[in-house]
This record gives sequence, structure tokens and C-alpha cells, in this order.
Amino acid sequence: MEKLNLLAGQHIFVITAVLAVIIFILLVLLLLTRKQLAVMQEKYDYFTKGSEADIDQVLTRTLHELEAAQKELHQLQQKHGQLREQVRGCIQKVKLERYDAFDAMGGQMSYSVLLADENNDGVILTSIYGREDNRCYAKDVKGGKSSFVLADEEKKLL
Repeated sequence: MEKLNLLAGQHIFVITAVLAVIIFILLVLLLLTRKQLAVMQEKYDYFTKGSEADIDQVLTRTLHELEAAQKELHQLQQKHGQLREQVRGCIQKVKLERYDAFDAMGGQMSYSVLLADENNDGVILTSIYGREDNRCYAKDVKGGKSSFVLADEEKKLL
């Protein structure tokens, strides 16, 4: 025992230095652990919304909310599909072309109007304005093509 005390007395500086290094390492580890704990506490507070709750309850509630949101999303997607089908046959394209039907006329008083759905099905309405009369025509359009002969101005609309 005396030898041990004598040996410790001779190397007290080395022992103290080693213990100081160990304490420093432990302090660094303590600070890192506290930082990680603070991050975890922030996440926990975010999930529990600041209330004292069991994490199992929070996760269960969150899963129920997620399932409800997924059901609502599915219903909205179905409704969107139904509305998309309804709109498919509605007029979506309206184009107007004004022009002078006769060389002697000015002011571009004649016009053609295209009214079509997304499949390019619809009608072209044409009004030819002349000094003595005015004529109107309606030509059906199916898939971007008409069963009637189209004037150049009407073709521009398609």
C-alpha cells in the first residue's frame, strides 16, 4: 500500500492531467447530449402541440387524421373526375375571325366564330356582310373537321 501511495505521489501530475482530460471529454459529451435532447424536445413539443400527451396517443391521433385526409382526398379526386367528364362536352374554345368578305367593302364587318369543346366538336357561325344583304351560316364541326366546305377564314379558326 505504501508503494502504491509513493507511486501515486510521484505521478500525481500525470494522474491529475489524465483525470482533467477525462472530465473535459465528459463535459463535451454532456453538452452534445443536451443539444440532442433539446432537438428531441422541440420535435416532441411539435408533435404533441405543447400538451402533455403520451407519444402513443399522439401517433394514433395523427394516423387517424391521416386516414381521414386520405379518404377526403379520394372523394375529391372522384368528384374532380365527375366534373371533368361534365366539362368535357362544354364549350371550351371560342375563336373569332373578322374579315372583309368582299373587296369593295371595308371595316371587316364579316366574321366567323368557332364554338367547340375539348374534342374540337362544335359549330362555326359565319356572317357575311354585304352592302345590300347579310347572310349567316352555321357549319358543324366534328373532331376539328366539318362536313361542309370551309372558307379560308373558317379554316383559320380550326
